[in-house]
Amino acid sequence: MLRVILVEPEGEYNVGFVARLCKNFEVDQLYIVNPRCDLNKALEFSAKGRDFMEKVVVTSTLEEALRDLDLKISTSSIADSKGDMLRKSMPPWEIVKLMENRKTGLVFGRESVGLTREEILMTDIMVHIPANRSYPVLNLSHAVGIVLYEIWKSTHLRGGETGPAPSQETLSLVDKYVKTLYDAIKRSNGDEAMYIATKRSLLRGIRDEEEGRAVVRFLRKVYMRMIHSNE
Repeated sequence: MLRVILVEPEGEYNVGFVARLCKNFEVDQLYIVNPRCDLNKALEFSAKGRDFMEKVVVTSTLEEALRDLDLKISTSSIADSKGDMLRKSMPPWEIVKLMENRKTGLVFGRESVGLTREEILMTDIMVHIPANRSYPVLNLSHAVGIVLYEIWKSTHLRGGETGPAPSQETLSLVDKYVKTLYDAIKRSNGDEAMYIATKRSLLRGIRDEEEGRAVVRFLRKVYMRMIHSNE
């Protein structure tokens, strides 16, 4: 299941074009967080995506739009700055494997300022579309189209072969133990990069349920050893 989430979009034309793209690439749901434009006017730009505009889900917060998702993916034109772990990114064609058998949300920010750091932190992975470094900022609907096409290309044009993916329960346990271990050893708020890097690395690397369960067992043993050593 794929959900496109627009955070405070400002232009009716972009919202309409995104609805059309959702139709083009068989997106399941379109959510809009606190829209800053007239959604009725956006209908004029939606063409065959009109049905998406008519069933769009509007929420007041990003938290509501992310609810019940297994994988949350943010997008940004600002990425991979030295020392900024939060903005370490993946290109769109590499996220398809992570999405297998998971309820996934793609989060796109405001046309003017994109997503805030707090909003990016609410997601699991950040995607960046490589472009001219002197001007990497894309129009909102163009960015949505590129990401959706890369997903479509990988899942449809190549046969859509997928293997078993780790369950949400397993991924939640991995995150739980990583966060617990991080909380136990952190010395300052600046250490947050350790948690972000570890969580994202594991998400990228765990290919199936068997591997996921093995990682959970390892993290659990590390956690138990740490508890006993502190007694």
